[in-house]
Amino acid sequence: MDLNTFIQAHLLKRSPLSYALYPSGVLYGYIQKQCRTYSRRRAYRAPCKIISIGNIISGGSGKTPLTISLANLLINKGLKVAVSHRGYKSAFENEPHIINADSGMLYDIHKTGDEAYLIASALLKVPVAVGRKRVLAVKLLLEKHPSLDVIILDDALQHNYIHRDLDIISFDASIGLGNGFVLPAGYLREPLSNIPQNSLIIINRKNKAQTETLWLNKINQLKIPIYHSSNTPKCFLDITGNVYPLDYLKEKRIVLVSGIANPASFAESINSLGLSYVKHYACIDHCDFKQPSLIENIFELNPDYILCTQKDIMKLAKYESLQNRLLALKLEYSFDQEDEFLNQVLNFIK
Repeated sequence: MDLNTFIQAHLLKRSPLSYALYPSGVLYGYIQKQCRTYSRRRAYRAPCKIISIGNIISGGSGKTPLTISLANLLINKGLKVAVSHRGYKSAFENEPHIINADSGMLYDIHKTGDEAYLIASALLKVPVAVGRKRVLAVKLLLEKHPSLDVIILDDALQHNYIHRDLDIISFDASIGLGNGFVLPAGYLREPLSNIPQNSLIIINRKNKAQTETLWLNKINQLKIPIYHSSNTPKCFLDITGNVYPLDYLKEKRIVLVSGIANPASFAESINSLGLSYVKHYACIDHCDFKQPSLIENIFELNPDYILCTQKDIMKLAKYESLQNRLLALKLEYSFDQEDEFLNQVLNFIK
């Protein structure tokens, strides 16, 4: 059983295995709560405002596009903004680096990590630091850019060694709370009760018609402001950034390749466009696509195009044989109540 199948069977749904692991999840949640309390007492306070964007469930929930969108909203309000990202599985994960400049990207995706590269290339006017030691990354940003007003910590809800003025917690509407249990029995990283009161919640939909189910009642009980966003298909991009309309792949022979936490969401987005595909190679999150057999298998299917996510396209582009067939689906992130959401954020960081 591969990881994605295991998650679907035992973490997003309740099974005999998840019930057997339930006591371990309770213990893990308690440990997380104690660690949060301990580390926050000793948290570093930066001389600028700090916003953390994270999730309390495992896997993806739209954090990266939320980070990009929020940075742009704050910039439009005249604030000087930077971003800190762990750079998971990157060459710089253990040593903080600023990875972009006004002139463009300073390093390739293999040094920066896929999500950090996506953020930095979308926000060239916003300094982006990579490194899992967030205090060092924040200090590096402030050393190079001492006039910063706000630093956004992407994927940092569980990193409590920096004081935050605001936590924004993102949920994927299609996943919700999983089976409602905490790891290893479920998909929650920690109990909902651990969410700080100085928080906002975003429910992110893959399409505007998607509706939440009963799990949202549990979120409402937290008495924390809730906002909604959507991540909808906008166009296709090739490796040089050329734009293709959404009907470009009609009647083309397509193979999907993804290395994201929720590959089913990528397939759903493609299905929503009325496109069919020969096969979906759903690899693990942050996959580096180093398996030669994967490339061989793709070419055996003789696709006109290999369609992937924006997060994955530059990693796949290392294979010259794929380059002229590679396209990425670009999604457009938007808020249902953008002005109200932004005003709430500004109230927290005044």
